[in-house]
Amino acid sequence: MSATITISPSEIRQIFQPRTSSASKFWELAQKANNLAVIIESRWEKIPPDTRELLKIFAYALIEPPQGIKGIFIKYLRRFSLAIILPWIVLKGELDSFLTYNNAFNRLVNAILSGVERENLAYQKALSEALEEAFTDWENSKDMSAEEACERLRQISDQAVSEL
Repeated sequence: MSATITISPSEIRQIFQPRTSSASKFWELAQKANNLAVIIESRWEKIPPDTRELLKIFAYALIEPPQGIKGIFIKYLRRFSLAIILPWIVLKGELDSFLTYNNAFNRLVNAILSGVERENLAYQKALSEALEEAFTDWENSKDMSAEEACERLRQISDQAVSEL
């Protein structure tokens, strides 16, 4: 006598992945953020201008927190809440899903900022000119560490933005 059991791919994944049996909100949010990032990366020009403006406001609000006492308070509140929530995430076995969510969220913000850069021709021109100027004396330059190179690129970008 033989018996046959059918197992779906999702059941196989559940067996080999050490996660809880219920779908985590972090996984769901990560998937949605990744899907939105793909749409933004591939179709930025086709997104309606009002929606693009809302996405810009969203991204800038995340990368440029408020200044002054309000900014300090928000920064402190974020760190405090992360210190409280992170142990709970680890105990619940959701660290992988939280890290995936964090990466997807960063990808979404980067996709929005890339779209903004692509549509701003003045920024592209200023950045190209700044890069050309930086590499004109390439052979005579000294070796840089990774940190020095990152700082130099940041200065070039800041210079390009200030020229706008």
